[in-house]
Amino acid sequence: MSSTKILIVVLILIVVLFVIFVAKGALSHDKQTSGAALSKQEKPAWSKAIKNLFSSLQPKVELKRKTYSANSEEEIAADKKLPFRTVTFHLIRGAASIKYEDRTENPPEGLDDQTCPLPNFDGDDITRCSIVVLKRGGKLTFSCQGTNPCQVEVE
Repeated sequence: MSSTKILIVVLILIVVLFVIFVAKGALSHDKQTSGAALSKQEKPAWSKAIKNLFSSLQPKVELKRKTYSANSEEEIAADKKLPFRTVTFHLIRGAASIKYEDRTENPPEGLDDQTCPLPNFDGDDITRCSIVVLKRGGKLTFSCQGTNPCQVEVE
């Protein structure tokens, strides 16, 4: 096969994948409950599908619990293989605050003590926020805010 034919086949595959993602996004509908918070700017579903595909390749933090609904603390163990890992929280109801204190000596600016308020009015989606955990791990503190009960899932 000549190099021109290989290039054409690769381009056709890229176009087919793009069409599949657009069709999947156009046909899916994210239904939100009346009490759920809405994001500032709604992105198309196909762009969310592509983001989810690539975010699954990022190293994740393994936590003991998958859902938090009361004040608690959790130690995140060190990982000698990975320089960083991410954990994403999704607010289901109420308001919460997640604080992370890293054990790394001289961490990069902004990664030593991270605070993740939910709802997160600084991000694209106010119901989600992420924390970056460095190699040596640290302590995660979860707390509900206000008088209403809260619930947060770990993604």
